[in-house]
Amino acid sequence: MSKKTNQQENAMEEIASKSERFVEKNVSKILTVVLIIIVLVAGIFAYFQFVKKPKAQKALSESYVAEDLFINGEDSAALYGQNGHKGLLAIAKEYSSTETGNLSHAYAGICFYDMGKYQEALEELKKFSADESVVAPSIERLIGDCYVQLKKPEEAVKAFEKAAKDADNDAISPLCLVKAGHVYETLKQYDKALNCYKQIKDKYYTAPEAETVDADIMRVEAQIKK
Repeated sequence: MSKKTNQQENAMEEIASKSERFVEKNVSKILTVVLIIIVLVAGIFAYFQFVKKPKAQKALSESYVAEDLFINGEDSAALYGQNGHKGLLAIAKEYSSTETGNLSHAYAGICFYDMGKYQEALEELKKFSADESVVAPSIERLIGDCYVQLKKPEEAVKAFEKAAKDADNDAISPLCLVKAGHVYETLKQYDKALNCYKQIKDKYYTAPEAETVDADIMRVEAQIKK
């Protein structure tokens, strides 16, 4: 066996020996880290399986009455509950970590808006969150309506334009742009109003609003020429 081979074997033995000594010396620390990881993984699984999942199911079962009241237009009863059943506000608070709780904020905001309580509506609507192109933009549009009622046009127009952009479809965007344009007109920002109206003609030309927006365009163009 060559001298070089002996040196390589000795080096490998030394590395192995050092590794064994490290493990022996730090075995308690290594085991502690492993146990912590196991406990964390088990805890996360247990939370979703035995806490979050049952809570979500309970929230869903308790929301049926409140949602029926909401659908039937019984806003006050839907908000505060009826005959021992929880209302939307209680469900939203108690089950805030669930999708039912999240939706309850949206329902509650709509109820408050219908009741003319625009500040309360705004507060509830802003607590709702979703990442899709139908419900979320519709709620954002209603937020804009709340700002209009609260005499906050700058905030209103931002909400309308955001809703139009997030939706980006013929069903929601054109109406949001019309609303934004009307608010811009009250602010005498006619160029921005015209841009909103022209977006409808250029981008959402199959929407019903595209057939009626010509009057808005003519009115704003007349203002710009003054």
